[in-house]
Amino acid sequence: MIAGVSSARRWGIIGLLFTASLINYLDRATLAVALPAIGRDLTLGPALKGILLSSFFWSYAAAQIPIGWFADRLNLRWLYAGLFTLWSLACGFTGFAGSLAVLVALRMLLGVGESIYLAGGTKIVATFFAPAERGLPSGLFDSGSRAGLAIGTPLVALLILRYGWRRMFFLVGFSALLWLIPWLKVFPAGFTGTNAESKPETSETETSAAGLDRNLLGICLGFFCFGYYWYLLVSWLPDYLVEVRHFSILRAGAYASLPYLIFGVCMPLGGWVADLLIESGWDETRARKGMLTVALLCGLMLIPAVRVANPRRL
Repeated sequence: MIAGVSSARRWGIIGLLFTASLINYLDRATLAVALPAIGRDLTLGPALKGILLSSFFWSYAAAQIPIGWFADRLNLRWLYAGLFTLWSLACGFTGFAGSLAVLVALRMLLGVGESIYLAGGTKIVATFFAPAERGLPSGLFDSGSRAGLAIGTPLVALLILRYGWRRMFFLVGFSALLWLIPWLKVFPAGFTGTNAESKPETSETETSAAGLDRNLLGICLGFFCFGYYWYLLVSWLPDYLVEVRHFSILRAGAYASLPYLIFGVCMPLGGWVADLLIESGWDETRARKGMLTVALLCGLMLIPAVRVANPRRL
């Protein structure tokens, strides 16, 4: 914990990170919900839609490591504010796009800007909170991402229905810039990015061994598989419901928000159940892995969902 920063101010920063995470995922959801309308206006088939949806992740994935490096070395007050501005402007200017090339360029800019969300958020939590205190603030700020999808998907659908997809991007992107006002007011101006309780530097041998740790490799593989499934829902589900299942865009937005709502509820619930199992005598590793296994197996419910003959009865 940084000396001279009050508890109220620390939690105020977590509240702002929660809001930024909500806006972050709301901006990601805009294209997915607007995709049927954009596809019709710009004559985009499934292959071109796939290129457009994946363009965000080209820059987002490439920026993760350099942004993490910058987050360790630069003033996060300005780094986070600058990249937040970039992603908000990229979202807002999408409303002016008249071609696939412009849309792809703007989505790539969005990916660069949004790459600060996790690296910056976790660094800020690690700096302002002692190790024993980091669980709750980490969970709170990251839960904003699920809230952004659960709330934002039907909201975006409603905005498209009322104002069209171009004005929706204007409203969502440019209005988000108001977040910068409390951020610059609350975040310490003299923030250095260092933590008085930082651990000693790891030796070269330990770092090398950590790079080959099977637990780390398992986490990377698990996130790779989870990310494919998760972003299948985030990117393609609204368009699938409109184009294949023939839902209205408003109804598609409401149904598409359900996985995110359930996910947000089950995240803390799964952790609570695992903690109970460990408290009752279960091995910690088996309890955590067991909950993850059950959760990921629930993803197989996507198979019977696709085979529903008449979704209009749902």
